[in-house]
Amino acid sequence: MIRDRSDESRGTTKASSPDADAQTRLEAGARNASALSAFLVDRTVSVHEAVEEDRFFTTTGGETALTNRYDLERTVPNAKKSHFREIDRYWVNEPYAFVVLFHSDRENERKYYVVEPHLTPIEADLISFLTEKLRTAIKYTDDETIVAGDEATRADVIERETLELLSRYDLYTPSKETENRGSLSRLKGLKELFDRGATDTDADSEVDTDTDTDVSTDTDVETATGVGADGPGRRLEGIAARPEPAVLAEDGDTLSAYQVEKLLYRLKRDFVGYERIDPIKHDINIEDISCDGYNSPVFVYHSEHEQVITNVSYGETELDDFVVKLAQRSGKGISKRSPQVDVTLPDGSRAQLTLGREVSDHGTNYTIRQFKDVPYTPIDLINWNTFSLDEMAYLWLCIENEKNLIFAGGTASGKTTSLNAVSLFIPSKSKIVSIEDTREVELPQRNWIASVTRPSFSADDAGDIDEFALLEAALRQRPEYIVMGEIRGEEGRTLFQVMSTGHTTLTTFHADSVGEVIKRFTTDPINVSKTMFSALDLVSVQTQTRVKGRKVRRNKSLTEINHYDAENDEINVQDVYQWQAEADEYLLMGDSNTLEEIKFDRGWSAEDVERELFERKVVLAYLVDRGLNTYTQVAATLQAYINDPETILTLIANDRLEKSLETLREMESVLIDIDPDKEDMVPRPDPTEETEAAAMWILEEARSDLLGKYRGRDVSGLASALTTDGDGDGDDATGFADAGLPDTDSTDTDLTDTALTDTADSADDETGAVADGGVDADDGSITGDESDFDGPTDAERSTTPDDRPGRSDDG
Repeated sequence: MIRDRSDESRGTTKASSPDADAQTRLEAGARNASALSAFLVDRTVSVHEAVEEDRFFTTTGGETALTNRYDLERTVPNAKKSHFREIDRYWVNEPYAFVVLFHSDRENERKYYVVEPHLTPIEADLISFLTEKLRTAIKYTDDETIVAGDEATRADVIERETLELLSRYDLYTPSKETENRGSLSRLKGLKELFDRGATDTDADSEVDTDTDTDVSTDTDVETATGVGADGPGRRLEGIAARPEPAVLAEDGDTLSAYQVEKLLYRLKRDFVGYERIDPIKHDINIEDISCDGYNSPVFVYHSEHEQVITNVSYGETELDDFVVKLAQRSGKGISKRSPQVDVTLPDGSRAQLTLGREVSDHGTNYTIRQFKDVPYTPIDLINWNTFSLDEMAYLWLCIENEKNLIFAGGTASGKTTSLNAVSLFIPSKSKIVSIEDTREVELPQRNWIASVTRPSFSADDAGDIDEFALLEAALRQRPEYIVMGEIRGEEGRTLFQVMSTGHTTLTTFHADSVGEVIKRFTTDPINVSKTMFSALDLVSVQTQTRVKGRKVRRNKSLTEINHYDAENDEINVQDVYQWQAEADEYLLMGDSNTLEEIKFDRGWSAEDVERELFERKVVLAYLVDRGLNTYTQVAATLQAYINDPETILTLIANDRLEKSLETLREMESVLIDIDPDKEDMVPRPDPTEETEAAAMWILEEARSDLLGKYRGRDVSGLASALTTDGDGDGDDATGFADAGLPDTDSTDTDLTDTALTDTADSADDETGAVADGGVDADDGSITGDESDFDGPTDAERSTTPDDRPGRSDDG
């Protein structure tokens, strides 16, 4: 019995052992899983919760982007992944380069990381090899496009020469199956280039067309892109979107299509673009790019995140070579004898370059001020609250009536941006001459001469053409407006002489107050006499400051230069508008003497001046309220109003402006040719709540009075030519029929039923009545009770814009 109990005991122990072992293993597995999870967190880049990575790494054609999550993981060092938190991510050159903005919890600062295709050591060596071969090939080529062609043409040359080199050394053989793959269909074009190039080579460099290669290109491509026999554009998830197997296949005899595309991108970036900062140059959000010396990281000024450190840096030789290359591409020379130079890069950006340690202790450095292909507009300045609606309407009336203006402020205060924006207020019928040392002004008016300075080609400065020489030449070109990029020296004295002779001038100047502007102009080296300084009409002082912790640009004051007081030897000035920092708003400081001058010159009454100002406020408020803020929309509207105010006010009153914009931009004296893709990249600001409220208040005020007399009015002259909808139904784009009456089926889109309608108007519509200023559908009679307007008479309908009270032919 005892032995039996012992046996039972042993049997029980043996029977429970598997459970105990399983439990032990589960506990060990849980510990390992926890450790692995912690390891993955430390070694994996954090992703913002709003980012859908599969969608982000899928192109518009349904293909996997060349640069993806794998490249992001290889770009961010493992030691930083644990404390980097993603706050923003966007493409700058899809599908080749994107940017991720991180916040470092450990260092409490933001980081700007450029992510491009990762190169293996073998691929990096191949890039070096191909670079030397391409330099030789390009040096002896007869193709003039490599020098005279545009960026796209030169990139095509690099692509063709690279594919010929890969063919010559049997490094790449595209297969038929490869070109049929959906995600690499674009390589079909590369193969055609490759085939054309192969026919020009000698017999020794024939392409091996044998498809039985040691390395399976199909496998590499499928793995690299995640697209296989299931068809093009297959949705990719997780590791399927990563190219590790293709990248790790380093022992193949030929390159995969994925690798070739990486090589082509890198070579075109280095030969045609701006090398390692090329993705940054593509970023529309970047205002400045700077490198402060050897082995120093590149810093950027981001429009939203301000100064940010990047993951880009240079060694000593690399930075020297890059700065010399920038100077050469800009047509300038830089050397230890002349170690500093200001240049204009091929894309229009300004750059200051310094070579070596002669004048910089940290060595070679550069600063690039980015050039915007698509300028900002007055609506952008209003939405940023850089200017108020009232201020912008005031500037519009002053510039249109040929008043001289200087934008003053410190570096990066937005002077040139404002100058570009308000230039849209210059009438298209005026002749304009711009004078700059680096091209920054961009105007839609076609009657415009854009003059740029040119340095001397010799050591004694012979043949140097500076702003002074261009200004003298401009006087013989009979301009009505002169737009000068910036006043720095003696040319300022000539500019005031130009103002005194009746040439309207807009320019910028470095000074942080009106007093400082006067002091710097009336003392050496400019030395303008105080009696002549009164030729200037307005000074807008701008500043970069902080509001609620955000860095913003504000117009500190809008000041009139009235007259010279000989008795006290001082210049009398008067603020018209001032910015109040506490409330972040603009206050009207008093009556404007400049408006009094305009009133006298134009023969207007006080009511005429008020009406002209209010009309311009209504146009600007409508653009803000309707979100019409692209360069094309704003420029077309402003120039059309200047040419024919009746047309624009009629379109606004009947809420038909947006439908007519495409036709309005076709005015022959205005060239508004903006690339839609570049326009889409411009970060246009949304209006603040205060700006939205101000715009709606202006439109509400205009509803029954100003716009009431345009509602229901037919358009004529220029207006009817511009607003025809072309559908052959006899209706024009304003919704009016041939009889000149409103289209009753479209009254729901009138301003009386949108932002400009109150509750009472809506109630009237429901009972069959027509809103204020409307027309009864049955008998055409006016039924509005709030307005005195009894409808346009036949004489009023035939009135042209120039016949309006207070308007003269000379505009």
